[in-house]
Amino acid sequence: TYVRGFRALPFGQLQNIHPRTHVRGVLWYGVNKMRLYRAIIASLAMISVQGSLCKGLEGATLEKINVSYGSISGTQSPVWVAKEKALFEKQGLDTNLVYISGGPRSVMAMLGGSVQFVIHSAMPSLEAYIGGADTVLIGTSMNHLDHYLVVHPSIANSQDLRGKIVGISALGSLTDVALREALRLNGLSEREITVLAVGDLSARMSALRTGTIHGTLLIGAQAAAAAKMGFRLLIDFSKLPIEVSTSSILSRRAYVLKNPDTTLKFLKAWVEGTYFFKAKREVSRDIMRKYTRTEDPEVLDSIYDRYRNLILSKPLPSMAVVKSMLRILSRTRPVVRDINPEGFVELRFMRELERSGFFEEMSRQYPTE
Repeated sequence: TYVRGFRALPFGQLQNIHPRTHVRGVLWYGVNKMRLYRAIIASLAMISVQGSLCKGLEGATLEKINVSYGSISGTQSPVWVAKEKALFEKQGLDTNLVYISGGPRSVMAMLGGSVQFVIHSAMPSLEAYIGGADTVLIGTSMNHLDHYLVVHPSIANSQDLRGKIVGISALGSLTDVALREALRLNGLSEREITVLAVGDLSARMSALRTGTIHGTLLIGAQAAAAAKMGFRLLIDFSKLPIEVSTSSILSRRAYVLKNPDTTLKFLKAWVEGTYFFKAKREVSRDIMRKYTRTEDPEVLDSIYDRYRNLILSKPLPSMAVVKSMLRILSRTRPVVRDINPEGFVELRFMRELERSGFFEEMSRQYPTE
């Protein structure tokens, strides 16, 4: 520490120094005691101010945001990891995670201002965009469906679905769109089955077990548990030629343009959660156990391995995938063909992370086998 360019000594020693005394090679050139004390006081005041500023930064109030996620499955692992490992706090965010089942409900919460970011399939938000909302896609970690069509063991193939009841989460949801597309690819029409809106994953699982429905779309722990109970995994949607942004970060364009720093911080935490998830198996499994409430180690291993492979490390939104989703929607709504997909996609934030070397930094920090 220095006072007016000279080496400072403890205050008790300075009181006994004559103005012209050499002290350890330091000469106080004609500085009288009053001027010396003033210099000391000024220095101490500056140190005190600096200390207060540091404490202020350490105790700075975190920015509060609300984020919804739409399923209890491995697709949500990055945001669960980010929450549990304080990666949001690392970016200065106090993030409240809210589970909202069903894409349309999540979109309504976002448009109403209750949540700032939604982690869900992009399909419901795309439909809202088509309807005039300012929904926007800013990140995508999966571009393939991860569902299974789980059915009663008496149903041996897709043709046996005729006349049966198949449960979905809600009309207009991703499960609704995905089921129609899967039926088409298997030579069936939705008119040949009864589609019943049942609710979230747990409700559909319950309806399947009680025989209320003959089949339903399940993911993650529920699909693995159903298989162990003897139900048949009839269709693996991840193997179908369907490109859909199934695990995405969505927001309102007005919000991300007004809050670019918050948006970038949120994406950094989410991306770091992705790299952490892929690199640290045991910790990630423990976090998945908490959120999925699954204790079966075989089920947890199955979920982890599946989503470690499916989740993208560099989650840039894909214009080609958005065009694919528009083609799917246009089969029942021809007017969709004229929609410009570029208005729904905002690449600037992921491009910024790419330019800054953030993905490379994460690769170094979280090396995978």
